[in-house]
Amino acid sequence: MVRVAHQDIGPAGKIDEVRVAVNGNLRSNNAEMLRVAALDGIGIALLPTWAVAEPLRTGALRRVLDGWEAPASTIYTVYPSNRLMSMKVRAFVDHLARCIGRTPYWDEGL
Repeated sequence: MVRVAHQDIGPAGKIDEVRVAVNGNLRSNNAEMLRVAALDGIGIALLPTWAVAEPLRTGALRRVLDGWEAPASTIYTVYPSNRLMSMKVRAFVDHLARCIGRTPYWDEGL
């Protein structure tokens, strides 16, 4: 049995904690493997929307905890700060900001 705990700031700044006991034969930290398992009907999975946007749109997968949001994840670009940023790196960082931004393109319409 695995115990999953999640803390979130609830109303009036109070920390709410939700504990869910889960058990089963399949565990993974690989989003693609969990996506395939969920699509094959093996069980439920907590996955980022980039991994399941299309199956959610087509109805192959559906949300089961509509009122709950997973903690936000962040993408960082890391580069040496002791020298000038090359034009290639600047273009890549700008591209990431455009494509992902505040609302990533894969989240549109979900």
